[in-house]
Amino acid sequence: MQQLYRQLSELIGGMLPPFAVPTHGSHVLDIGWGMGESIYEIASTYPSFHIIGIDKDESAVKQAQSLVSGLNNVTVVVHDMYHFEDTVLLPALFGMIHLHFLAGKITLQQFPLFLHSLARICQPGGLFVWTEAELPITTSLACQHLCSLVLQGLQARGNVFSQGNSLGLTARMGSMLSDAGSKCTQAKAYAIDISAKSKGNEVFMTQLSISRQQICTFLLEMGITTVTEFEDLYLEMQQEIQGEQFCGLLYVRTVVAKRL
Repeated sequence: MQQLYRQLSELIGGMLPPFAVPTHGSHVLDIGWGMGESIYEIASTYPSFHIIGIDKDESAVKQAQSLVSGLNNVTVVVHDMYHFEDTVLLPALFGMIHLHFLAGKITLQQFPLFLHSLARICQPGGLFVWTEAELPITTSLACQHLCSLVLQGLQARGNVFSQGNSLGLTARMGSMLSDAGSKCTQAKAYAIDISAKSKGNEVFMTQLSISRQQICTFLLEMGITTVTEFEDLYLEMQQEIQGEQFCGLLYVRTVVAKRL
């Protein structure tokens, strides 16, 4: 996971954009996929910051704690990201809140309260830095079929933010932050080439390998496929994306907003 995060970070020039650096000595809250790797990157680059990472998954927190154990400007704790108690995360404490890849964790209905809660613990003038991705666009029919199954499952669970054939969260980020009392100041989009022989191809294939069992379990729980159907589709996709003619793009967007 650590290597995968670093590879993705390199492809977009760093998870924390150079135009979104808080003031010296700021407290930074980090939430999302790859939390430990994200915290390590920020803490190593900006040693004057104090970074707090939270996740409700105890195993994810333990993994992050192990990764950042040599850093003295980091705290990682188990915390329900839907409820921010004043005794743990004080009002107006953070100069930056870093969010990344939350699409599968929070529903459309949960987002407004979630972002308003974050706004309460962000300092006036503090920054939100938020990165999300869409499902890939590829020339692999098997990959596109698998993506459609995943999208179907996410729609049933309330984790899709548009009526089309995409997750849709990247399009809503700016308006959601505005509704939560922040003004969007910067936005940057990345079209990561995941085609054969590209730097992004290795990252894409690694992500698929790591997520294989998780995707299978999710689709089975949602009643969308069977183990045999999934394995057949996955092997077909694997063959197609390893072909020399395989082409694909992964869309990633980062939005920076200032708390009013």
